[in-house]
Amino acid sequence: MNARARALGVLPAAVCVGAIAALLAAQPGMPALPSYALYYSFEIPLALPAITLGDEGARKTYAGTLRGSLGGLPLRAASFSYGTGASAGAGGGTFSLATAAGEVRDGRILMTTDGARTTLLFFGIYLGTRLEFSITSDSQQVGGTGVTAAGLARTGFASHDDYMAAVRQAVASLPAETRDQIISQADANPRLVRDYQQRPSSR
Repeated sequence: MNARARALGVLPAAVCVGAIAALLAAQPGMPALPSYALYYSFEIPLALPAITLGDEGARKTYAGTLRGSLGGLPLRAASFSYGTGASAGAGGGTFSLATAAGEVRDGRILMTTDGARTTLLFFGIYLGTRLEFSITSDSQQVGGTGVTAAGLARTGFASHDDYMAAVRQAVASLPAETRDQIISQADANPRLVRDYQQRPSSR
């Protein structure tokens, strides 16, 4: 595991908890999001556990993949790896994610767990702005048969117009038919967000 992942792994639990709490406070049913949100829906196959050795000693790690969509765009590929740090209740790792509009850069994960419930906060740079979303599992690992996650990812976009401008710029060099399809998919994001917010379980 690289130095960046090791550094995330030893972050104090209080830092992880605070960061995740700040994100969860902006989920549906809470006060309005302070920024434009992208709807996400993921299927999460079983994450594979392992033990790794590092400067801080043995760490329990998990690696897995995501399938689904973000901001109306299907995921082309997405994978994650995280583990415990100096504390058994907190840690971190890295992730990669790509859609037809581009890849997330500097994808990082903060993790907290009490042994029965685990929350991962994903954050990185997507289409030139920040992206943050979380996944919570009622187990020590995120991932398993039939596990799904849906929600709203916070971004640095001020509006749907800003999001669409970034998508158009990202796909400008693609053939017209492919470009138009991607733009149409991304333009569905406000409807997806609205439908998610109107679900009874989102309130």
